[in-house]
Amino acid sequence: MVQGQVVWFEIPVKDLDKSILFYSAVLSIKIQKNKFLDTEYGIFDKDKNSIGGTLALKENHKPASEIILFFYVVSISDSLTNVEKYGGKIIVEKTLLKQKNAEGYLTINSNLIDGNIGYYAEFLDCEGNRICLYSNS
Repeated sequence: MVQGQVVWFEIPVKDLDKSILFYSAVLSIKIQKNKFLDTEYGIFDKDKNSIGGTLALKENHKPASEIILFFYVVSISDSLTNVEKYGGKIIVEKTLLKQKNAEGYLTINSNLIDGNIGYYAEFLDCEGNRICLYSNS
């Protein structure tokens, strides 16, 4: 691991089963329900090259938007079709990442995420947490 690298994430939720269904559908991944000590979790499927994380059952959770996670997906359009279907709300539709040059013109450059041209979309999950999707197409 590299110093300062994101190594784990935890998304607090009030309704774990609903959130597992939501994220499984939107991200097209497996999320396994498990209990550690007294807390129930939805554990994101992970391999050696990805960041691990969970949905964590928090009875008194109040959705926040201070930290935004970007999840990679193959097709943002496909994922967004599941956002509203499973109780979320789209805030920013699929958008090409752009920058302004010194003259103020919009340019399409490589981005900081992976050095390629990319797209993002932003939504509220089924619990009201603000989340982003990222894709190269």
